[in-house]
Amino acid sequence: MIMRIWLLASLLVQFSCMANTQSVDIASPITTSNQTIIRYDSIHHPVVARHGMVVTQNELASRVGQNILEQGGNAIDATVAIGFALAVTLPRAGNLGGSGFMLIHMEQAQETVALDFRSIAPSAARLEDFIDEDGSILWDDLTFGVRAPAVPGTVAGLYHAWQKFGSLSWPLLLAPAINLAKEGIAVSEDLAYALAEAMPIMSQYPSSIVAYARDADNSYLAGEILHQPDLAWSLERISEQGANALYSGDIAEKIIDFMDRSGGYISSQDLQNYQVKEREPIATNYRQHKVVTMPPSSVGGLALLQMLNVLKQFDVSRLEPGSARSLHLLAEVMKRVNANRRQGIGDTDFVSVPIKGILSEELAKEIAASIDLEVALPVSVIKPIDANPYDSRETTHYSVVDDFGNAVSTSYTLGYSFGSGLVVPGTGILLDNQMRNFAHREPGHANEMKPGKRPVSTMTPTLVFDVNDKVKIVTGTPGGSRIHNVIMQLLVNLIDYQMNIAEATHAPRIYQGWRTSELAIERGVNADTSSLLQVMGHDVQLQQTMGSTQSIARGEERLYGSADPRRPGALALGVNGLLH
Repeated sequence: MIMRIWLLASLLVQFSCMANTQSVDIASPITTSNQTIIRYDSIHHPVVARHGMVVTQNELASRVGQNILEQGGNAIDATVAIGFALAVTLPRAGNLGGSGFMLIHMEQAQETVALDFRSIAPSAARLEDFIDEDGSILWDDLTFGVRAPAVPGTVAGLYHAWQKFGSLSWPLLLAPAINLAKEGIAVSEDLAYALAEAMPIMSQYPSSIVAYARDADNSYLAGEILHQPDLAWSLERISEQGANALYSGDIAEKIIDFMDRSGGYISSQDLQNYQVKEREPIATNYRQHKVVTMPPSSVGGLALLQMLNVLKQFDVSRLEPGSARSLHLLAEVMKRVNANRRQGIGDTDFVSVPIKGILSEELAKEIAASIDLEVALPVSVIKPIDANPYDSRETTHYSVVDDFGNAVSTSYTLGYSFGSGLVVPGTGILLDNQMRNFAHREPGHANEMKPGKRPVSTMTPTLVFDVNDKVKIVTGTPGGSRIHNVIMQLLVNLIDYQMNIAEATHAPRIYQGWRTSELAIERGVNADTSSLLQVMGHDVQLQQTMGSTQSIARGEERLYGSADPRRPGALALGVNGLLH
C-alpha cells in the first residue's frame, strides 16, 4: 500500500511538471561558443555527410549503394543496386522472389511517386484449397512450400523504378550483386544464426539446402564463405534481359517447370501479367511537417497517419520524452488505431477504401476524445471504427538521399524470414509466403484472397517534408504489425522532442496492440516509468527489440544518417566526394 501511494504521488508530480523542450534542428548538434575543452550535447551521434547518404540493414549492401552514388548515380540507381545486393547478403529478407513498396521523391520535378510492387495471388489459387475437411485453415500450406508463394514483384519494381528515374546503366547496377554472389560472402554471426534457425524448414527442400546449407545436416558457420552460383546465374540473366528474365525469360522457364512438377500455383500467365502499380502517396500535416507514405495495399501507411492525426490533438512536446505520461499517451493512441488497422482495407484495385475518412480530422478528434491521460483503457472494450461515415514479420528497409536532393524510401520482404523456405532449383531464388497474408478467417473481408489480388501489408516507407517542401526525413522499418508504431515513435522523437536522428533511433520503444492487453517495452525503459505505467492500468511486459529503422535526416548543409543498432551489421554511409 505504501509503495502504491508513493507511485501515485510520483505520478502526480510528473503530471504537474511539464518539460521545457529546447528547440533545435532535428539533425544538427547544438552549437556552443569556442571552448578550451570540446564538449558534445548528445550521447548518440549520427553519420554526417554533404553529398549523399545510404542507410541499410547490411554493411556490404550499404557499401554498394555508397559506391553507386560516388560514381555519380542518383538515389534511384543506388536503391536498385542495394535491392539486388541485399538478395545476396541478407537472404532472409532481401530478395528477388518477394515484393515491396518504394516511395520516390524527385527534387527537380517536385514529384513524389509511390510504387506498389506487392506480390499477387496466382490465378489458380482458391481459398477452399487451404481449408481442410473440418473447416480449419491449413496454415502450414499457406506458410511453407510450393503453395505458399504469391507472384513476386521485386524485380519488376526495381526495374520500373530504374526505367523511369535511373541514370546509370542497368548492367552496372547489377554488377555488384553478381560479383558478391560469384565470389562469395563471409558468413557473419548474424547470418549464421539466421541460417541455422531456418534449417528445419530449408532441409525439407533439396534446392534450398543446395543454396543455403553445407549439407542436409549442417548450416554454414560464421567465418565460412557462402557462394551462390545459381543466384549469380539469375542475376546475370536479369542484367542481360531486364525484368523480363523473371517474368517471361530464362528464369521464368525454371519457375514454371518447377511449379508444374511440384503442384505449385504460379503459372506462366501469372508471371507475364504481373504489373507494378504507380499510386498516389497519402499524406498528413504534423506540426508544420508533411508526412508522406504508402497508400493501400499498405495498411501501415494509413495507420501511421491516423496515429499522427490523433497525436496532433495533444501537446506532446510538453510531456517529458520517455516519461510514463508520454508513453501512456502513445500506447493509448496505438491500441485505438491498431483496432482500426484492418477495418475495410484491401487492394484498391478490388475494393473501395475510405482513405479520406480514415485520415479525417473529425475521426482523429473522436479517437483523441476517448483517451484519458491518467488511466489506460482495457483493450477488451475497444472496437474498430467504421471510417466510411467520415469519408469525403521479416522485412528489410533502406533509405537513400543523393546530391541532387532526390530521396528513396524502400521496404521489401519475403514475408517470414526466408519466406516459404523454398528455393526454385537452379535459380538461387527464395520465394515468399505472402499467400498467408490475406484475411482467411473472414469471408467477405476487404482483404480476402482473390486471384490477381494483392494482400495488404504493414510496410510503411515514409518521407517527411519541411515547410519549404524539401525532404527532411527518410525512414522505414521491418517489424510486421509494429512497423507503423515504430515509425510513429521515431517521428515523435524527431519532431516533438527535437532529438537528432541517432537519438531518435536509439531511444527505447513500446508497442500496444488491441487484441491482447500487454504493453510491450524494450530494455532501456526506466524501471520507475514502467512501475508508473502499471499503476495507470497498463499490462507492462519486457519484450525483444522492435523494428530496425534505417533513417536519414537533412539539415541545412548536411545529411545525417542513423542505422538502427537493433540489427547486427546495419550501416549508415555518407558520400563526401563524388567521382563524376
